[in-house]
Amino acid sequence: MAPAEALSVITRLTPLAFERINDFSWDVLRTRGGRFGSGMGTLLEALWGYYINQQLSSESNNSPGIEIAWLLGHEYNDFACVFRNQEWVPETKSGELLRIEAKSMNVGVDEAKGHFDEIAGNLGEWDLLVIPLWVWEPIQETRVYPRIKDHFVGPARPIAVLRDRLHIARGGTFVDRNACPDLCIPGNCPHHGEPLNADGRRERISGPVSRKPPNSSFAANFGGLVRMLKTRTDEARGEFGAIRADDETAHAFISFIHRNYPAEESSQYLMSEWKKLAEECDLDWRGLSKQELIDRIRQGVGDYQEHMRGIRG
Repeated sequence: MAPAEALSVITRLTPLAFERINDFSWDVLRTRGGRFGSGMGTLLEALWGYYINQQLSSESNNSPGIEIAWLLGHEYNDFACVFRNQEWVPETKSGELLRIEAKSMNVGVDEAKGHFDEIAGNLGEWDLLVIPLWVWEPIQETRVYPRIKDHFVGPARPIAVLRDRLHIARGGTFVDRNACPDLCIPGNCPHHGEPLNADGRRERISGPVSRKPPNSSFAANFGGLVRMLKTRTDEARGEFGAIRADDETAHAFISFIHRNYPAEESSQYLMSEWKKLAEECDLDWRGLSKQELIDRIRQGVGDYQEHMRGIRG
């Protein structure tokens, strides 16, 4: 089995795995309270690996067999897709096809601490990003259970490219080994590719020591799954529109975020852009406020997010 085929299989099985997780949650994880910051997202990520393996085990055409394995230690990725009956050496990636990072999102919580911030150069060609988005769903008056209401699964690299291009459009930069602020020897620079914000401060703790922000270890604004899509300037909006139009994975990720955080979508596009979209969809926008126009588009055009790909700022 080639990596592309393994990626396709895992992508196809992920919705089934999340359905199984929701059934399990209903039966086992119902509780009172529904605390934010409970660690439940981490449990749902782990259950994804468990239920994907169940699905893979029952696949009659899973030959040669593959399975999901946990990565040891503190590696960036959570999982690797490995051959079931071959030796696996994580240090050399022998016996594995691709790696997977799971990032859960709770709709009711500020996602600022949940980051997809791995340097693009460290991501493999076939690496996957899996994002279960969940809520505390009421069962009765006093009980709730964690339900996955939506998800994204797709190649990680295009999301990193989207993130990085918008970072640059906002005035950010990335460390070049030949001009490291810490004056590293180019051939031995550990900071190559590290993001610096528009103020020149490091965004990750592994960035240059000389670019540490005052009163904190690092800025930590890079790679927030919602925040990374925000734009404020015409240049950034133009870059956003161009990426969405040209890349299917980026478009799928943007659509996923915007349908679950509709206020982000509303603010992403100017009134003039919503009017343009309305005209393309034969909707009358005259006399409507921006929010009234957006509501009309969402209610009247089922595939309006596909039309958004033509809006380039």
